Amino acid sequence: MNILLIQYKMIGDVLTSTIIAEQLKIIYPDAQIHYLISKTALAVVEGNTAIDKFICVDNNEFDSWRGIITLARKLKKNNYSISIDAYGKNNSALLSRLVGAVQRIGYKKWFAPWTYTTAIKNSPDPAIYKTGLSLGSRMLLTTPLTNEVKWNLLPKIYLTDTEKLDGKKWLSENGLDLNLPITMVSALGSSKDKTLPLSYMAQIVDHLVQMTSSQMLFNYLPSQKDEAYKIYDACLPETQKHIFIKAITPSLRDYIKVLYHCTTVIGNEGGAINMGKALDISSFSIFSPWINKRSWNAGEDGKKHITVHLKEVKPELYGTKKASAFKKHAQELYQKFQPELMTDQLKTFVEENY
Repeated sequence: MNILLIQYKMIGDVLTSTIIAEQLKIIYPDAQIHYLISKTALAVVEGNTAIDKFICVDNNEFDSWRGIITLARKLKKNNYSISIDAYGKNNSALLSRLVGAVQRIGYKKWFAPWTYTTAIKNSPDPAIYKTGLSLGSRMLLTTPLTNEVKWNLLPKIYLTDTEKLDGKKWLSENGLDLNLPITMVSALGSSKDKTLPLSYMAQIVDHLVQMTSSQMLFNYLPSQKDEAYKIYDACLPETQKHIFIKAITPSLRDYIKVLYHCTTVIGNEGGAINMGKALDISSFSIFSPWINKRSWNAGEDGKKHITVHLKEVKPELYGTKKASAFKKHAQELYQKFQPELMTDQLKTFVEENY
């Protein structure tokens, strides 16, 4: 039996949805699980033993109706018995329909009656998911297939022993001491409205170095180099001695190899934080003011994983509205999220993890 799982992007979502594949392998151990994702996200799921085949596509294949129709013709040859659309967009729903699986599962949306045979209401049980509702959302998609859902499944990143050694070698070659703490900083978010003001991030890095004397690595894309250096330049001279600003891995997979050896990962919530958690690394996540924290605060325990959100320290700014209602005001709200509002949580994190 062949099963198609669709989660085109983003990196954190692609990683999170692997728990669906894990559950499918428990239900159907002999099934072939095919995972359709963006080519750029392969690095975070490569080596996952629950996935038998990766279908890696690019924007040209997925972001137009013509591309979806062409892709569906190719995939239809696989004779899927089940398709699960975790992406839940118009294009993925159409693809699910055109591929023609016997059972097509997706979330209840306006297009669901025309595209899926089974539509699931996206309402995870808060009694089960006190943190990380995004995990519950994924597992709900498996409920039509079993009465024994493993609600405790967590995303994992798989590295070979050789890859782990590669990470060590890279760190040594770039001058880091593996016997001392190493902190990976998610210096910049995936967009401006998911990025703490650069001067504020510099102050967070200053505080962390003062408390831990940790070696600091910055995670940023080549297109974000100027912004990353602005954070570096805003740090205290003593802090700068601890930052290996030029040490940038050549690929996402290489980044994961290095992240595996870090003591903690801190900074803007997003893919870098999610990858750290999937490698079982302690995390300190700073949420954007407009993101609903409960969706992505998986594992938050006040010790190993700590998350901070403006709404928790200044609830009067939100009133009765959800955080998502303030996306257009993200930059204004970020200015009110001063580093001193995070100091106590950061101190607790350091005491628990360094």
